[in-house]
Amino acid sequence: MDTENLRSFLEVAEHGSFTVAASRLNLAQSTVSARIRGLEEQLGRRLFVRDRDGVTLTPAGRQFLPHASSITRTWEQSRQDIAVPDGYESLLRLTAPAYLWERITSPWVEWMRARRPNVALRLEGSFPDLAIDQLAEGLLDICILYLPRPHPGIVYETLAVDQVVLVQHAAQTRPWTENYILMDWGLEFRIEHDRAFAGMVKPAISAGLVFIGLQHVLSRQAAAYLPLSAVSGHIERGEMRRIDNAPVFQRPIYLAYPSNPVSSDVLDVALTGLRSLARDWSSEQGFSEGDRSLEQVTVSRKR
Repeated sequence: MDTENLRSFLEVAEHGSFTVAASRLNLAQSTVSARIRGLEEQLGRRLFVRDRDGVTLTPAGRQFLPHASSITRTWEQSRQDIAVPDGYESLLRLTAPAYLWERITSPWVEWMRARRPNVALRLEGSFPDLAIDQLAEGLLDICILYLPRPHPGIVYETLAVDQVVLVQHAAQTRPWTENYILMDWGLEFRIEHDRAFAGMVKPAISAGLVFIGLQHVLSRQAAAYLPLSAVSGHIERGEMRRIDNAPVFQRPIYLAYPSNPVSSDVLDVALTGLRSLARDWSSEQGFSEGDRSLEQVTVSRKR
């Protein structure tokens, strides 16, 4: 059974959409559809019910879901266990939002190459819930994310605080409220947002992923509250502009890692580098340690 077909199945099952699954996998929608058809032919059962609102799992699909997940993870673990390149002693795996590459991930790679040149690095991206499961199962070593989920054996700490700002596509001349996508940054943000914009009609479109919000603003000439780290380049290039006098919200960025890592020495060096780079970034944004502590939410015990 082709694990790529299983990956496509898991993505469609998670998001209820062939379109979103294709975007996540960087594939054509027709390719994802063909993979699902091939999987259904192999199993001899329909896995999804398709309708105008998207797709949902059939009873057979729900029954197959945990098996597909288990097979995929077992294969990934096996592949990664032998993936340490020749000449290196170990492999360290990190996942982080793509738009933190310039500020955090890329400088961290240089940090690790200078201090642990015998450690190979694997950089990945995934949804927070999936990343936490991968951490718990030993498929990841470090995860940087916005929405932590309590899980036994995983430690969370606040790495930095990102500014969430209101931006609008530069070509849009109408008021930003006329084409606005509401980003769901959690309960605290929703409360503060409703307080700041009391009486505002609830937008017809909402999203919980930065990638979706960013692409919607760019493709639909819309407005949204997005992390400054994700939009600063677009603002500098004149593709977006900040809305004057709009409230600025603060959103913690969390660092997650196992409480009992396989190699504590390598993990300690990696975490030290991330913390140092995050402090420098926070200083550039004007945050002090005191500011950051106000934003910290204890999700699990600290090391």
